[in-house]
Amino acid sequence: GQTTASVRPSSIQPPLVVYLSHRLSTVLCTIDSSSTKRSPPSIMNMKRSRRPQPLAPPPHAQALRSRKRARQVTTLFHKYTQERDAAVARARAVGGCREEEDVEEQGDSSKLTPLKMKLMDDVRKIDDKIAEIGGREEYQRASQMNTRMFSTSKWVLGILGRWGWLDGLPIGHTNSTRTHERKVDKKEKSQRRDVRLLEVGAINTQLIDAAARTRTRTNNEIHDNTQKQVESDGNKFQPNQTERVYRLDVKAIDIRSTDPRIQQLDFFDLHLQHEPSTFYDVIVNSMVINCVTTPAQRGKMLFLCYKYLRPGGVCFLTLPKLCLLQSKCMSRSYFEEILTSGLGFEIMQEVGRDSPKIAFFVLRRPEEEVSESKKGTTRKILDDKFTKMPTLNRGKQFRNTFAVTLNNDDFNE
Repeated sequence: GQTTASVRPSSIQPPLVVYLSHRLSTVLCTIDSSSTKRSPPSIMNMKRSRRPQPLAPPPHAQALRSRKRARQVTTLFHKYTQERDAAVARARAVGGCREEEDVEEQGDSSKLTPLKMKLMDDVRKIDDKIAEIGGREEYQRASQMNTRMFSTSKWVLGILGRWGWLDGLPIGHTNSTRTHERKVDKKEKSQRRDVRLLEVGAINTQLIDAAARTRTRTNNEIHDNTQKQVESDGNKFQPNQTERVYRLDVKAIDIRSTDPRIQQLDFFDLHLQHEPSTFYDVIVNSMVINCVTTPAQRGKMLFLCYKYLRPGGVCFLTLPKLCLLQSKCMSRSYFEEILTSGLGFEIMQEVGRDSPKIAFFVLRRPEEEVSESKKGTTRKILDDKFTKMPTLNRGKQFRNTFAVTLNNDDFNE
């Protein structure tokens, strides 16, 4: 009895049932309070887990709206095409495919060695990367957006306007276009012909639109010779006349046309007759040569640009600076040597320019009567060094293999 009386009521342990019920109520209260403050786990996971966004939409998607994405597409397209060129070259070196064939054209793969199959599989993987960014179609759309900030056509028209070519060229000069050395006399407009211009790889219609632009002249601006003709013929005088702003005859071609006015044609399939009237006064080759697959084809494209120009004609050439600054087989000085000593162009330094990422060249085909001692006129004798791919640079910073090679067979045509 003494022991029972000495125990205090507060020290008596509660029964097991009371203890368990107390713990259970505490846990339930904790769950209820947390459920009111937080969203269900499934909803929270749905908010946090986002599907990775592709860099560029598929070709059938809407046009690009961001210049940042457009720059990414063009940069990756140039990178992947250069990687593909290198992979194709490795496959051809071991006999994986012939020079005139591509990887997709290979039929029976059972005859290929494991090394050849691996190299060809590398090419297909790069093709998949190109397809993921939308392919060439998406690259064209991205290029169109990039040209809104810097228009190649404005650059071309600005130089032609400085030379006076936008008012036409003298009719009698079919074998020569040597008029950029002087200003055009406005009174000679009626005796001038249109400037024949070829745009290779046209991604927009800006030059076509410029050639079709017209303006209306009022009574006071009618030429005197028109007024005299009206008086002598006795015809009714028309107060307003419409005339073209620029004397341009533009032909735009592209391997994949994006407009009905752009002819879908490969530049290598363009064949001109050996007549002066079929040659061009101006050729615009902007950001095209870097998309050509092989060094030999790039050299042939430059050779055809020279061939399709009449003496005194000019070629406007642009390409990414990375092709000249980060290539193992190319440098700016060597590229200019190919253009001058190899092909015969004259580089017009006074009208050239560069941007942070693009190299600009204005190339002139010299007159036939220029002395052979002048630089840029020895095209007919091809140095063998231009037929090979030299290794000019070594190091990790030279990551691509952009190169240009010339072929003796082209010069002997």
